Amino acid sequence: MLNPPFDSIVCPIDFSDCSANALRWASWLAHTAGKPLRLLHAVHVDMPSYLTASHREEILSQWSEVRKHAEAHLREWAKPQLLEGLDVVFEVSDAPPVEAIIAAAHRGNAWVVMGTHGRTGWRQVWMGSVTTRTIEQAKVPVLAIPPDKTIC
Repeated sequence: MLNPPFDSIVCPIDFSDCSANALRWASWLAHTAGKPLRLLHAVHVDMPSYLTASHREEILSQWSEVRKHAEAHLREWAKPQLLEGLDVVFEVSDAPPVEAIIAAAHRGNAWVVMGTHGRTGWRQVWMGSVTTRTIEQAKVPVLAIPPDKTIC
């Protein structure tokens, strides 16, 4: 049997049904390969330049609490999708989603397994696509799971 050409699977989570579907696929792939699964949620807020230092400090303090709650929610939300005995790492990033996904994947010789909402045409142009931009920019394989492709 060949060893998998990756050290882990990164699965970005936005708490959507598409994300849950991709997580089931990522869980299966990581379990089958005997590799860890890294769940990533990106929460990014741009700080306006007009804020005073004290306002920035207050926001950063509150942001620390938001990150703790985001990680706790990620752990709880993911439980039903995960296979038993899987090595799972939970990550919350302050970076914009595409940057966070690519950095996480490149940092750990990982493949990315992520959901796509299946938007096309003007809806995709208008809203953009984190999946499309990740595929275009990543230097690692990205498996994009359409919403209608369920594993279980």
